[in-house]
Amino acid sequence: MPTETTTALPAVAPEAHGLRTADVRSLIDELEAGGLDPHALLIARHGHVLFRGAWDPWTAEAPALVYSVSKTFTALAIGFLADEGLVEIDAPVDRYLDEPNPLGITVKHLLTMNTGHSREQTLGLPFSIRGLLETPGEHAAGSHFAYNSPASYALSAIADAVSGESLTDYLRPRLFDPLGIGHRWWIPLDGIDQGFSGLHLNIDDLARITICLADGGRFAGRQVIPTAFIAEMSRPWSDTRDPEDPDAASGNWGRGYGYQVWSSRLGFRLDGAYGQFGVVVPERGIAIAYQGASTEAHRTLDALLRLVDAFSDSPMDAEDTGPDDESLDSWSSRALLAPTDPVLDAEGWILTDADADRWLLSIPDAGSVEFGADGWSRTVLGGGDASLALAVRGEYRGDVVLVHLVVLTSPHRAIITRDDSGLRVQWHSTPLWRPSIDTLHVPDWVARTSAG
Repeated sequence: MPTETTTALPAVAPEAHGLRTADVRSLIDELEAGGLDPHALLIARHGHVLFRGAWDPWTAEAPALVYSVSKTFTALAIGFLADEGLVEIDAPVDRYLDEPNPLGITVKHLLTMNTGHSREQTLGLPFSIRGLLETPGEHAAGSHFAYNSPASYALSAIADAVSGESLTDYLRPRLFDPLGIGHRWWIPLDGIDQGFSGLHLNIDDLARITICLADGGRFAGRQVIPTAFIAEMSRPWSDTRDPEDPDAASGNWGRGYGYQVWSSRLGFRLDGAYGQFGVVVPERGIAIAYQGASTEAHRTLDALLRLVDAFSDSPMDAEDTGPDDESLDSWSSRALLAPTDPVLDAEGWILTDADADRWLLSIPDAGSVEFGADGWSRTVLGGGDASLALAVRGEYRGDVVLVHLVVLTSPHRAIITRDDSGLRVQWHSTPLWRPSIDTLHVPDWVARTSAG
């Protein structure tokens, strides 16, 4: 694995860019008290970091799956190809892929998720270019928005076919290296990077792209992304209002969709399942990167946007923070969360006592980890492309043993309960597509990067 030599982002006190330390503390308290399971947070303005941190056992340095935030990176690959004259946004897809295109779907239809399919159809579509292009939509192409991951997969296929490289390799010299994003993994599907999901980023990576977008494509004094493409990308091309729920238009998912980004009450955003966010507010130079795991991601986003509201456009003196404000160096300690999602198939899982307040957990086809109640134990189980980076911690609750098993390369944790009835394993937030833990397998080098 290549050695990373990323230059740290410049950091200043929040007040230097119009944000009270007390408002940062209030956000942290809201995220914690609301049970939103925050993992990492970075707040920046005009390229300067005002706050950066992570909640144990996640760290700011460890890359984790960001789900549909990946879509924005896929769109940017198309933007670079367009800037290089290799792709036309309004061209039909079959110009770049050797597939029939009877519906006349264009690259722009893919970018804006206006392929004409209904949401029910997109949920049932296979991740197949031909399946997408040949399935008649319930609406004419270009006339109806429906969230469409197969469309993003088709964009990845176009980028791969035109450039002759994977998304990761194509973006490396054009985006990742200029932004200082290190060696990262994108889950493949049928020989190409997924495009719709699968990218693993840490909070600094997410902040760097968000900072760049907030500054019109510039980063560290260099124009990285074509300004014209960002202007087109961030326009609400698609109407995302729900005709059956007109009140929902006031929410952040009813304000329109651009080129693989969502319009927000303020600015626009990169948006991944369970609350992976890159909040971009160009008119104020504000960028917020966030990773977490909540099924109520709208509450997380509302909290982040209220922080944007709290910014002043003038620097503040230190005394403006108030005499009772606390420092931000003790905020990462928090209680273990309770399970909320369905039971995980844990056939063959074994939890035994190793010592007083210490246990041994064995997972079939992966291995065993010993851990205690006094902190998180980090390990890598499995091997090769079937590795798991884990952090494990336990506690007694009366006669019940409760264990949290965090998959560090993802937003997900499982909660293991051992009582008189036996062993039960539940997800706190369930991985998309397949609820089995093996859906979170990564290559060994990815696991070891995230496990530290």
